[in-house]
Amino acid sequence: MQPDIEIYLLSCPTEQIIRWLEQDFSVNEVRTSSDASIKVTLTFNGNTIPVTILEKAAGKRFTSVWFDSDQTPWESDMDCARHAFEKLNCEVRCNYQGWQEDNQDDPDLWWRINDNGEGPYIWR
Repeated sequence: MQPDIEIYLLSCPTEQIIRWLEQDFSVNEVRTSSDASIKVTLTFNGNTIPVTILEKAAGKRFTSVWFDSDQTPWESDMDCARHAFEKLNCEVRCNYQGWQEDNQDDPDLWWRINDNGEGPYIWR
């Protein structure tokens, strides 16, 4: 289990992301933190999960969704990315290896899921 989960969504409206979260979690609070950042507090299996939605996180078209908890329903970023693609039908990217303290792999190696399938991707 990872300490947190983070995915990047291509051209996916924030309102659509919040609707997705409402389908899978109890949404306790949604508040605007800055022009591009929204803080969401979720509950899942009795655990509180803070989430940050950051628009324009990687270029103008990507939105980051960061679950700051190890209590999500997913084992890895890839599991979350697959679920998000299924629900949102927009391209999703995540770190290829997930979070690892001693990760020596290429930091530009990502996992991409879109209508053409899924696989490793060098994101620069």
